[in-house]
Amino acid sequence: MLGIPSYKPKFHNNGKSFKNKFEKTLTELIGKKIERYWLMWNLNEDEWLADGPVIIEIIGQRFEFTAYQLDDFSMTVDSFKLSEKLDWYGSGDEMPLNWQENPKIELNENLNKAITEINILTYDFYKNNIESEYVLIGIEFVLEKKYESDEENFFSIYNGLDQNEINNKELQIENQIKRIKIADYNNCNK
Repeated sequence: MLGIPSYKPKFHNNGKSFKNKFEKTLTELIGKKIERYWLMWNLNEDEWLADGPVIIEIIGQRFEFTAYQLDDFSMTVDSFKLSEKLDWYGSGDEMPLNWQENPKIELNENLNKAITEINILTYDFYKNNIESEYVLIGIEFVLEKKYESDEENFFSIYNGLDQNEINNKELQIENQIKRIKIADYNNCNK
């Protein structure tokens, strides 16, 4: 799927089910550092193919995140090899792809900073503020701040309308984002 023959994402659309599935795994990442990340790269266009998974490496493990359609989000761990030949739905040499390591300068400043908090991002598409209307859209790693005024201490991966988006700032969309806390540094070190 998504140009990777052996990739089988496991999609969730509910933040609570995502938390139930991955809370233990994600809690163990508190205090650790995002060492590097990979993005699927379109070599013809020399740009990120945002439909492919975003991969981050923490303590030697690869965490693969994928947004799909408007309300599906997947996290898998070490589920495929980066050496697999990429082929975007049979496009072959017409769309040559590879993995680019750390290609976004604005995100590179947040590598090797301790993860202080992890939040699941949910979104209210209908602006109803009814609990059942919030759908899972992504994950947010809050990182240690270099300076107290630092607002770019995030590594967020989320659904950007049927493709992945990544950002180094806190995601805010007209009060439609609700965070489900996985863990934070203070609670993990008591």
